[in-house]
Amino acid sequence: MVIIHPEYAMLILEVNDLKEQIANLIVERDMLNHYVCRDIEMKYMLKIGALEYKLIVAGNNYEKAVRKLEIISERIAKKMPVNMTTIDRKIKSEFKEKDEFEASMSEDIDFAIEMTSSDYFDYDILDEMNIAYFKLQKLYNPVFELNMSDEKEKMYKKIEGYYKKGNYKKLYKLAEKYNEDDVFQDEVAILKRLGKKYTDVLRKVQREVRKIKNSFPYNQKVILEDENLCRRKKDSLNREIAEVNVELKKVEKKIENKLKK
Repeated sequence: MVIIHPEYAMLILEVNDLKEQIANLIVERDMLNHYVCRDIEMKYMLKIGALEYKLIVAGNNYEKAVRKLEIISERIAKKMPVNMTTIDRKIKSEFKEKDEFEASMSEDIDFAIEMTSSDYFDYDILDEMNIAYFKLQKLYNPVFELNMSDEKEKMYKKIEGYYKKGNYKKLYKLAEKYNEDDVFQDEVAILKRLGKKYTDVLRKVQREVRKIKNSFPYNQKVILEDENLCRRKKDSLNREIAEVNVELKKVEKKIENKLKK
């Protein structure tokens, strides 16, 4: 009869448990990054982002009008000619960065609209894909090695690419080779080193998952899923847009009066 030392047996259990936790967390992190957060962002852009875009446009136009009024007033005070073509060119140059951001946001909204008219991804397939991805984490992820091999690192990069692109067929095929790969080492010292490494990795991935859940777009999930919160957010943005447009009209009127004089 083989007698296993209690410390050795406990270390094996602890290390294998850490490995399971890490693999699960990596799958959760990557699912959030590549699928869940993208899905939330698409919905956010359609429900709320479109109004935020309108507010940015209104604010940008207001700032341009204020700047235009400043330049016109300065030229009139100095009795200089007011050339609107030159002024518009100057404003375009000054607001180049803001205009680029505005254009980028417009593209994001167009993309969100396009995605709603096509199949984005099937959550049932995603669940199955996660199972395969979990198995492959344990089998190929270099974080579980004390000495990372180039071969394993290259394979893992392929697996990450398949998951990101939703290539579930490739993942299924690789996962078919999976055998339960519990840690089993001959030396207590090696197990202790693995345990320390796994503990550090676990804490790192836990921080990454927390950061994702506390950041945009995931932190908007509650608003999107609550009709009352979503409506209040929209009402607030609509009020802001209306207020900015009222101020814009006032500045445009001042510009008109300056030019008449």
